[in-house]
Parts: sequence; C-alpha cells; structure tokens
Amino acid sequence: MSAQYDAIGARYAGWKETPIPTYTEVPTVKRLLSGTIEGRSVLDLACGTGYYSRLFKQWGASKVVGVDVSDTMVAAAREAEAKAPLGIEYQTTDAATLPVLGSFDLATATYLLHYAETSEAMGLMCRNIAANLKPGGLLLALLPEPDYVMGQGETERYGFTYRLVAAGPEWQLVHADVHTNPPFSIEYRHWARGVFEKALQAARFTDLRWHPFEVSPEGLAKFGPGYWRDLIENPMSTILTARLPVSSGHRPI
Repeated sequence: MSAQYDAIGARYAGWKETPIPTYTEVPTVKRLLSGTIEGRSVLDLACGTGYYSRLFKQWGASKVVGVDVSDTMVAAAREAEAKAPLGIEYQTTDAATLPVLGSFDLATATYLLHYAETSEAMGLMCRNIAANLKPGGLLLALLPEPDYVMGQGETERYGFTYRLVAAGPEWQLVHADVHTNPPFSIEYRHWARGVFEKALQAARFTDLRWHPFEVSPEGLAKFGPGYWRDLIENPMSTILTARLPVSSGHRPI
C-alpha cells in the first residue's frame, strides 16, 4: 500500500474536491461525529495528506495525531501544517505494526482496513487500533461498500471508473481510475461485510453499526436528485462505527 500512495502523492488530495467527498462523505462523517469529537483526542489512521486531520481540529477536537504508511503523504500533511498550524502531529507508521501512540477517545480509519490482504491481517489492524483507544472509545471507519455491484450504474459522472481484477470467496480486488487533474489509479479489496465485523469483534469492539453516506442539502440543490441516483441505489462506500467496552470508572464518549 505504501508504494501505491507514495506514487500518487498529493494528487490524492484532488479527489477530496470532487462531488462524492464534498457532498456525501464529509457531511456524513461530520454528522456522525457531531457532539462526540468536541474536546476529544483523535487518532487519524490512514490520514493521507491530513485532509480529515485538519477537519477534526476545525470541528473541535482537542488533540489530533495523524498516521499514514506513506512518507510522501505524511510529508504533504506536515507541509500543510507548517503553512497553517493547527497543532496536529503526523507520523509515518504502518497500521499492521502500529505501536501504542497514546490513549485516544476516538480513532478514525479512512479507507484503511480494506487494504488488509488477509482476514488475519485485518484482525491485527483492529487489535492495534483497540490498543490505542480508551475504554468506551469509538472507531469510525470509511470502507468500500461490501455489497457494491460491479458494473451496475454509472460512476464516471462522480469522477472515477472501476474494473474487477480478481475475486475470492470473501473479497473482490478492484482497480479504480480516478479522473482528477492529474488522474491517478489505485487497487484495493471490497471485503465481505462479515470479515470486517469478525475482525472488530475479535478485537473486543462492540456496538457495530453501518451508516450509508447521505447527500447533503447543498449537493441535492447543486446537482439535483437524478445526479445522485446511481450512488444511492448502488453505493460504492460506507461507514462502520464500533466501540470498545466501558470499564468501571469510565463512560463512553
């Protein structure tokens, strides 16, 4: 995964300016964290160029540590922090070998878990995340939609195209061409829903909930309902939240 994103570099930030992140992904994340992130500490895994790390600070987080496997991405995030300081710390670390960086109220995994090449590797990622959370701590993970149907509906209008590369009993390996300027390509897995759930439950996470992206009023007003129909009927991505159990003397965030 590191080599893939080192090659993409800061071009990935261009994707965040396209309609899906702007009018569905970010508003849904903000809604789910509203009332939860304010005054809390956040471990932002797969932080990339720090896009969400900066938003988390702007949304009221007291502390944000961004972690990414790509040196190139972390360098871009640090450059953005130097230009407009928000007090965010960035580290280059692989989630598969993530050490204990602290005891955080909230962990976010932005398109991270699906890069696990095996279910065992995903389980290790989840255990590493759990080790960095306080009792009652919350995980919010952005993921490819497990039930996405390849070839159904149009994606080019949203700025990308897909093709299937390979498939196994519990996963599909997908190649995505992202039509930003300049464009870039990535490959990743659509894992079955149960694989994510088992990995998180084995790491002691409970209260697992799936949340579809919602189109913001601004997105509906700008493009109209018809523009979003394919995305709503056959969503490409989703959000999964989970929580660690609360121990005595603690309360969930």
